[in-house]
Amino acid sequence: MEINSLSWEPLTEENIHQVWEMCEKNVRCMSRSFDTFSKASIKSDLFNPALSVVAKDAQDNVAAFFMAVLRRSNLLRNKRKVAVLKFFVVEKAWQYKGLGTRLFHHLYEKIKNSELKCWRMKFEVLTSQPDYWLPGLNPKHTEAYFFLKKMGFKKKGERINLCVDLDTLPQMPPPPEHKGYSISRASMEDMDELVPLKFMNKGYQLSFWPEETALTFKNDPITSFIARNAQGKIVGWASHSIHFPGAFGPTGVKRSERGQGLGGVLLDWCLWDIKQMGIKTAKIMWVEGDTVYFYLKARGAIICEFFWPMRRRI
Repeated sequence: MEINSLSWEPLTEENIHQVWEMCEKNVRCMSRSFDTFSKASIKSDLFNPALSVVAKDAQDNVAAFFMAVLRRSNLLRNKRKVAVLKFFVVEKAWQYKGLGTRLFHHLYEKIKNSELKCWRMKFEVLTSQPDYWLPGLNPKHTEAYFFLKKMGFKKKGERINLCVDLDTLPQMPPPPEHKGYSISRASMEDMDELVPLKFMNKGYQLSFWPEETALTFKNDPITSFIARNAQGKIVGWASHSIHFPGAFGPTGVKRSERGQGLGGVLLDWCLWDIKQMGIKTAKIMWVEGDTVYFYLKARGAIICEFFWPMRRRI
């Protein structure tokens, strides 16, 4: 099998099902529905067909799929972009033949020559907020780690996901009131008040969390829950199933209202809602530091996945 015999084309509505099937067969430790894959790829607001490559053989079989996106930077958010390698999957029969290297360099050169290229531009792996799947590379994908290392990426820290066994939760929903606060599922009428996160400090507003929370309003039903004070103002929220069904986060409570247990009640509402979807295990996404201990104490969450942020410069 010769690489030069392969044809290249962008990801399209016509080939996306083939691409999804190839990814499902060749990615260990992870499975996503076609709908979830579609939302994260061709339906993503970050999708650029020019930064997607589907390699096919003469029999029209998918040999590989690579896709990059350009997202905003947390710093200088209106002036800088961050490149992200969001998908990089090679069919087993084509691995270790140089195909992945060729596809990577093809996307790298496109980004390097893009008008959006900025000085010392970061190139990351998988962290395509707001609709990312994973907060970095799962080291179980050993071959992917060495491929990325060969492409110049370096490990930068560690992040984790936590898992909660939903079979341990009560069958009844949590209480709709808590210490004078009302808890409810967000409605479309709440979107303008909730999504900017104006009730939270500036760090929340400048993060990707407003964009992630906005994505829950595309779900049916909406997968954000809110807490209102006695004056009817939103003072806390929690979201789930943004990245894939059963994924928890983001969440937060206004600083002046903390210590009342609102964070735990909002978490309970999301976990209960996930359980109603027929999902057995919820994943609390991208947890760092002592927050792990909060979820352990609150709901018995355990560390179930480690991820390595991988970065280089363009």
